[in-house]
Amino acid sequence: MNKQFMNRRIAGILLIAAATLACAPLALAGQSGSDPVVKIGMPPWPGATIKSQVVGEVLKPLGYEVKFVKASAPIVYLSLSQGRVDVNLSAWSPGQASSFMPYVRKGKIVKLGENLTGATSGFAVPKFMVKQGLTSDRQLAKYADKFDSTVHCIEPGSGANNIVEKAIKNDTYGLGNWHMAHSSTAAMLAEAKRAIDHHKPIVFCGWQPHWMTVALDMQILKDPKSLWGPHGGHSQVLTLASSEFVKRDPNLTRFFQQFQVDSDTQSQWVYASSYKKQDHQQVADRWIGAHLDEVAGWLDGVKTVGGHPAAAALRAHFKQ
Repeated sequence: MNKQFMNRRIAGILLIAAATLACAPLALAGQSGSDPVVKIGMPPWPGATIKSQVVGEVLKPLGYEVKFVKASAPIVYLSLSQGRVDVNLSAWSPGQASSFMPYVRKGKIVKLGENLTGATSGFAVPKFMVKQGLTSDRQLAKYADKFDSTVHCIEPGSGANNIVEKAIKNDTYGLGNWHMAHSSTAAMLAEAKRAIDHHKPIVFCGWQPHWMTVALDMQILKDPKSLWGPHGGHSQVLTLASSEFVKRDPNLTRFFQQFQVDSDTQSQWVYASSYKKQDHQQVADRWIGAHLDEVAGWLDGVKTVGGHPAAAALRAHFKQ
């Protein structure tokens, strides 16, 4: 074997080795199917904000960079359909279904599942009135004098206001001669708190998850006619994803399919972050650190960006 042949052979081996090393990162990236940047679309609602923060604090120890894209719900849905946002955690159905379902039907957006259980809305009253026997919307008309035939509600044009206006117009639950006092959410809840603190009757628009269910001694009444939505005012809160994201990252898609909390838990998050004005990241980290077993369930079968078991990585991070 002559020297020239040997040099050519060595050069060929080195070239193949270099090509293999150059392709290795691409091969690994293809195997994991993970993009380390995740864009979460986030409407300016307390529940959507803190829930997105919790998810962000779960994903960071797995090697993901989480970016929050703040925009109104319709803009978030449009951005999902265009692939400019990856995921949204606050799609209320049926309330907002008309805004996102056209994109779902076109295959631009994928519904990954219900991330919140126990979400509901309706007429709310102080708990002392429930103890006196008021438990259902059917009974409101009997208490008209106590309530001065008035429902306190939020901003004109809101979904809650539209429901109350419809009830008055159609005399649903005998509310035909009632009227609505509308204001901002903060002003309505301040009025409700004053009434409850002074043991005075009041009926107002309530919903959960929200800090009101933690801070106020209140209860949402039963809605047998489903005025406030299907199944007595209950709503689904869905996780939506861009179809591009689902194809690009099946690993993280699995996490979002498994992510779910109950409304009492989210109400506590909102109470701490919005009502008590605590730092959102600290609220998220404290809760995750105290509920590692529950969070590990969200991460079942999920890997880090580097391909390691996600639940183990999360536990190691929060037990440092």
